[in-house]
Amino acid sequence: MRAGWRVTGLVLLWLLAWGEASVANVVSGVVVAGALLVAFPPRARRSTGRVRLLGALWLLLYVGGQLVTSNYLVAREILSRRNTVRAGVLAYELRRPSDEVVTLMANVMALTPGTMTVEATSDPAVLYVHFLLLDDVEKARRAIARLEELAVATVGHPASEEPQP
Repeated sequence: MRAGWRVTGLVLLWLLAWGEASVANVVSGVVVAGALLVAFPPRARRSTGRVRLLGALWLLLYVGGQLVTSNYLVAREILSRRNTVRAGVLAYELRRPSDEVVTLMANVMALTPGTMTVEATSDPAVLYVHFLLLDDVEKARRAIARLEELAVATVGHPASEEPQP
């Protein structure tokens, strides 16, 4: 059933790209959608997709505080007459990696002014984060570790999940 929804979605995108719903466009859309699904088969989902409400609330509060602080620091740096930028890239190895945790952390860091995820590797699970103002490396590591704790509390960790029936 999921394959049918995927084909339908891809055909609709195909029709939007062509701008006209003709028989030829529908048929060619089905052919292209089928070829795409054969060439790039969907992976089996390993996650239950559960988001823990309390963890999400704590994460939201933490990110809100970080946004205010980092916006202030970046604005102060931009308006300052002196250049005190100490940019750097920090490699942080995740303690409890999962696809969901890595994705959530990388996106939260991309939203925060003054930080940007440069690269994420899976074996070992390492996030490379660019900091505009990297004055204290240990403080930056603690901030990333705290974000990891909150991300795990929000989306969970495969080893801590209960077996599904």
